[in-house]
Amino acid sequence: MYGFVLIAVLAITGGAIAYIGDRLGTKVGKRKLTIFGLRPKHTSILVTIVTGILIAASTLGVMALVSRDVQTALFGMDALKAELSSLSQSVADKNTELAAARTELENKNKEYTALSAKIKETSDKLASISTELASVMGERDRIQLELMRVQSAYDLTRAEKEKEIAALQAIKAELDDKVIALNQDKTSLEQDKAGLESDVDKLNELTNNLKHVFNNVKSGYIIYRAGEIITMEVVPGGEKRADTEYALGQLLNSLNLSLTEKLGIDKNAQVLFISKNEVDDAVDKISNASTDMIVEVISSGNTVAGEPVIVDLEVIPKRMVYAAGTMVYSQIFTAPENTQQAEDILLAFMQNVKKLAIKEGIMPDPIEGKVISIEGAKYFETVKKVGQYQMSGKVQLTAVASNDIYTVGPLRIDIKVQGAP
Repeated sequence: MYGFVLIAVLAITGGAIAYIGDRLGTKVGKRKLTIFGLRPKHTSILVTIVTGILIAASTLGVMALVSRDVQTALFGMDALKAELSSLSQSVADKNTELAAARTELENKNKEYTALSAKIKETSDKLASISTELASVMGERDRIQLELMRVQSAYDLTRAEKEKEIAALQAIKAELDDKVIALNQDKTSLEQDKAGLESDVDKLNELTNNLKHVFNNVKSGYIIYRAGEIITMEVVPGGEKRADTEYALGQLLNSLNLSLTEKLGIDKNAQVLFISKNEVDDAVDKISNASTDMIVEVISSGNTVAGEPVIVDLEVIPKRMVYAAGTMVYSQIFTAPENTQQAEDILLAFMQNVKKLAIKEGIMPDPIEGKVISIEGAKYFETVKKVGQYQMSGKVQLTAVASNDIYTVGPLRIDIKVQGAP
């Protein structure tokens, strides 16, 4: 609205000046007036020019009076240019600051990305450590149970040794009485007396050894537990009795030598004791057998450092049940939902393998009564592998003999885990 008013004022002002100039020029022309000594024609032209100048001047004057922008355009252009240049420089500075800010923002984004990756890596490590901690705690509980079992065996051995010491002391007292009685008849029983005195000395030495053994029992240094297989060797069956006796004697002598080395005593000492009747029975079984026989030398009781190693012989036909690498058993299970279910699946699988092993004629381990055996580390590794198939449908477990398996247990196995259709 303001612009239309300004245009109307300028039009009216210009029209009025033009009209006045025209009228003035006409009068000058009619009256033939002169200005500055000019001819009337030239005077009329001068009036027209002055009128145009007045129109232009009045137009600019009116616009300058009513519009601050026109004043600035006419009289403040240099200041406006200077301000524009200053603003342009300020904009350039701000753009530079903006570019620097963008660069810093990109650097911060990179740092954030790196930090996020590091946090993820740390979280993964924490999860792995938590899994390993659970495994170690399980192994710790198992070892604690084993320690309790060994402690019970130690207590039992201690009671047994106390009874043995008391019995030997009673025998010593009885032999002492016999020596006194035999001394009364030196003429007829001199030789028996010497023999009995020798026996008494041996019993005294054995009593001292047993006292030393009892002290060792108190310290818990048990070399062999009752029923533990000390060694095992295959002896050819169906051979001559003399050859079988020689082979069995070599086995026992070699074991005696290894025991002296293990105990750190004189290699000529006799530390292995076995009943002659048991040796004779073993020789008969082996020489009359139609196949090779497995001879197991088994500790008859808990043995501690410093006491004789009393053993029994177990003769078993050598029959291979599984060759190394043979698949023993395979079963498909529904994939577990958590680690506990993964362990339950493995335990159920091992129970089925045990039933099959017993059916195939494998006898339990004489030491712990185990029919099957798997290393503790492999057990927990297998549980972890089964757990990796959580919520994935089916999982197949396959037991493979880790070595040649004969009738004497345990059945040592490796377990393969794979997905099943």
